[in-house]
Amino acid sequence: MNDIEKARYKKKVIHILTKYGININDEGTPLVVNIKQLQYQIAALKNHRYEYLASKYSSYLAKPEEIEIEKIMPRIEVVTTPKQSQLWQYATSFWSVPVTTGYGRRIRILVFDEQNSKLIGILGLSDPVIGLGVRDQFIGWDKDTRTEKLYHVLSAYVLGALPPYNQILGAKLIALLCQSWDILKIFKEKYTGKETVIKKETKPAELVLIDTMGAYGKSAIYTRLKGWKFVGYTHGSSHLHLTVPELWEIVKQILPEEKFKRYKFGQGPNWKMRTVRDALKLVGFNEKILEIGWKRGYYICPLAVNWKEYLLGEDEEPIYNLYTVEMLKEYWLERWVKPRKKYLLEKLFSEQEINKEAVGDTKFL
Repeated sequence: MNDIEKARYKKKVIHILTKYGININDEGTPLVVNIKQLQYQIAALKNHRYEYLASKYSSYLAKPEEIEIEKIMPRIEVVTTPKQSQLWQYATSFWSVPVTTGYGRRIRILVFDEQNSKLIGILGLSDPVIGLGVRDQFIGWDKDTRTEKLYHVLSAYVLGALPPYNQILGAKLIALLCQSWDILKIFKEKYTGKETVIKKETKPAELVLIDTMGAYGKSAIYTRLKGWKFVGYTHGSSHLHLTVPELWEIVKQILPEEKFKRYKFGQGPNWKMRTVRDALKLVGFNEKILEIGWKRGYYICPLAVNWKEYLLGEDEEPIYNLYTVEMLKEYWLERWVKPRKKYLLEKLFSEQEINKEAVGDTKFL
């Protein structure tokens, strides 16, 4: 590639980044003026492509008058069929942050309301990030122990409620359900006796910790929520190459085709990050081009009283501390809903009036 071609590709990349509010400083590193606006723009591309499914699945969204708050009863349903998968995709079109597909192990869950068969929200669990300093330091992991025990952790890569349940603290209910026996049962049924993909090992199907990260620092969903603990902040690096298709298309033009043929399952998002970095470095960008580095709140939800001892290899068996779905629903009602019932009902029905004027313009968390 000659200098003229490099300059042309560099100009294209700068144009893409600028469109998303990302400026390149004199050192060649990115500056994001408004991270929320950036996420909204990426979500508009990534999530909203499933809006076409509304004609088939909008009937799964409740109307405010179809909800009696004190009669809400969650029902957990694992996504296994094409119809459920499409309903999941439609649900993600309401998210105002980019929703990934997850990687490695993946469990997608739809949560319905028994009283009306409408969709309350969704929960997606997948393999956690391999190297995460705030988590590893809190647990006390060294590299070898982490490699051995990370299998027993899953990350909630998407968690939240759909309208109108998002108006009545439905996301907190979805988060509480992580502590249900149903989630552990789903994990055990899916992974008992299964070999790991990379090392071909059969590990005990024990899930002792679910974690997640707030999109913009701390998250109101988990604040003061039973079972969830704020651990601290983590600095992330930009994953724009995973969510902005234009940038990935440029990368494929810069690097030789052979580079992509060498990809193997299990190399995960880190391979894609390295590939983007290599391509951008080739056309003259600083190797730190991907490092935006904003603080994200890191949260954990232990499922066993001895979760830390188990993850450190000190205990051989987890001692679970879980609840039934009904118990968690009752806690949610008593702690979060009933004390705010009048206010929540006002939000529930006022949102209906807003949506009459702006259907499809607003997306909800």
